[in-house]
Amino acid sequence: MKTIHPYFLFIALCLGLIHSSAGLTSDTHEHKPDTTESSHNNSEHQDEAGPLNFSEKALQRFGVEVATVAGGKLQKSVTLPGEVRLNQEAIAHITPRYPAKITRVKASIGDRVEAGDVLALAESSDTLARFELKSLISGTVIDSHLALGEHLQPSDSAFVVANLSTLWADIALYPEQVAQVQSGQTVTLTSRYGLEPVQAQIDYVAPIVNERTRTGLARVFLDNKQQYWKPGQFIDARIILRKFPVERLIPRSAVIDWEGQKVVFVQEGDHWEMRTLTLGRSDDQSVEVLDGLASGERYIAQGGFVLKADRLKTNFADGHNH
Repeated sequence: MKTIHPYFLFIALCLGLIHSSAGLTSDTHEHKPDTTESSHNNSEHQDEAGPLNFSEKALQRFGVEVATVAGGKLQKSVTLPGEVRLNQEAIAHITPRYPAKITRVKASIGDRVEAGDVLALAESSDTLARFELKSLISGTVIDSHLALGEHLQPSDSAFVVANLSTLWADIALYPEQVAQVQSGQTVTLTSRYGLEPVQAQIDYVAPIVNERTRTGLARVFLDNKQQYWKPGQFIDARIILRKFPVERLIPRSAVIDWEGQKVVFVQEGDHWEMRTLTLGRSDDQSVEVLDGLASGERYIAQGGFVLKADRLKTNFADGHNH
């Protein structure tokens, strides 16, 4: 005899209480099947054990969701690694105009500065004339290479200021994806840093590949006005490569495993029946139905385990050996 998981027994017990309060019974033996031939030939997929009599309102108490079979689009996608980087077009290196000694430091790493703010005071090593080192852009001081009394050359970078309101999300493209990824494609960025996923689009695809790694590059201009993202964070990028229509599409959550078959619970009048499916293509969230469902039929899209529990309870009570 088949062993039932305690969780399913609990669900089945709750369903029994709903039956009692609603004055309903699950007629699993005396149901007379409709002999009318279905236009979509679902007779081969009917639930031999009989119907389950539950109202939608009763099922909603367990979070069950009901939907109507309709067409839709499947997505072909790929998930690739990436990294958040500084926007190299929004960085300024602050350098002295001529050899000088630093006489005063006014800015530190992490300071928020505006364009024209004085970051340090210096004295010319040749003329002893004093001058100011000013920020060229508004942003954050992300690096500093000077100390009080230090002598700097015009080639030395005293400060690095970056505007962090926009960053680059650089995505590595393996050889097989180089020809598939294009600007404008939808991409979802996720990280392991507790940040909410961000949906954006590919803004740039490099025209060349890296000579050392032979990987390509796709880039997203990442809005970071709230400063949630930090340069150096690793990300996963799920890129939608293309979409294609299908005649009947249901969510993966609707499909139930039953004795080695894929089934779904379908509304037949005032009751529900288990229907065997023939499935086609799929993506992360949806699956194509080739046979077993017709457009316009009502089915359990989420929470089918509730009806599965009731069916298991019935089989257990009847002593069926499945």
